[in-house]
Amino acid sequence: MKFIVAHSDRQYCNHLLVALTRRGWLVRFYTLFSSNKLWGWPWFFPKKIRNALRKRAVDPAVTPYIRHFPLLFGAGRLAGLDLVWAIQNTYVRFDRRVARGLGRARFDAVVTYENANLHTLKTAKQLGKITVLDLAQIHHDDIARYGRWFLSPEGLLAETEVVNPRKAEALAYTDFVLTLSSFAAESMLRHGWPAERLFTVRLGVDAHRFSAKGDYRLDGPLRLLFVGTLTKRKGLEVLFQALAQLPEGAVETALIGPVSDAGGLLQENVGRFRLLPFQHHEALVSHYQEADLFVFPSLLDSWGQTVLEAMACGTPAIVTENTGAKDAVQQGGGWVIPANDAPALENAIRYCLENRREIEEKGMLAHQIARQYTWENYQKNLLAVFEEMSRRQGL
Repeated sequence: MKFIVAHSDRQYCNHLLVALTRRGWLVRFYTLFSSNKLWGWPWFFPKKIRNALRKRAVDPAVTPYIRHFPLLFGAGRLAGLDLVWAIQNTYVRFDRRVARGLGRARFDAVVTYENANLHTLKTAKQLGKITVLDLAQIHHDDIARYGRWFLSPEGLLAETEVVNPRKAEALAYTDFVLTLSSFAAESMLRHGWPAERLFTVRLGVDAHRFSAKGDYRLDGPLRLLFVGTLTKRKGLEVLFQALAQLPEGAVETALIGPVSDAGGLLQENVGRFRLLPFQHHEALVSHYQEADLFVFPSLLDSWGQTVLEAMACGTPAIVTENTGAKDAVQQGGGWVIPANDAPALENAIRYCLENRREIEEKGMLAHQIARQYTWENYQKNLLAVFEEMSRRQGL
């Protein structure tokens, strides 16, 4: 079986690419820009640029299969990062270039990602190939539904009038959908996607890198940690509302991640948290291990990779029902609360303040649970799903 993968960015698809490469199934990987194609860039570029390029790299084994469009990528960056503009311009152009390339390749299936895949899927179907959507979020109509909690009126209008119609049209040319969690799968099923064309493959974590802490504190302020992009979608307003109701000095809160649209919230709540910039995985381990409790009150997350990383380090998590990683947490690695519910988060933190021993118990269990979610298992499960797809399609 031969695959073409098309992703304008990278996200977690690096592990999919590695799995296909090792099996000998990868034909091409189309992306807007990959730093794999820059010879010697780690040595002479400034550190800030090297860190940015690091995010655009995939496993070296994938390099021979990469086809990228650096001029298109650069033009999009210069024009800005507005999603609607990108969909109507950069993503569409990327999508059309990939679609044109399909006719010159020998392959059986194409794996695509939302917002830049309509023409690719349509062309692949015309060629009689298997089409797969690797869904990084939930059904687009549910994004608009929950988006009322965190999107601006203009953002919500763009979601419903521009983004969602393209996603719906792309689904018409999709044979199979991959989701990351039961939360995402239930969203697709609720909107009528056939169960027999839906597969859930949960992401993994590097258990060797994210290792368990050695001990747990039973007194002193409860050290809370949030890791992720600092955006309204992550439920930061809910977190600050909960923190405001807790006794002074009861908790110490650290936020780690790049600031997005939550800048105003951060300014309004100065003094309630310690802010650290984006950090790579190597530096995050000590922060996960030093924290007593990981808080992730997201309003919408198909998965939530940092939840699993914290659990792997032995730190239990509080997550919402709208967080896909609740699949791991509800096995005993923490607490699951309703989304957009500050009193529920406050009560969960108060409970942890009064039950420090239970934090230790759940933390040790969280580490054991996270060890089941390895990248090796993700790749094995993914390849099994692809084999099942090919069997159903008669390949």
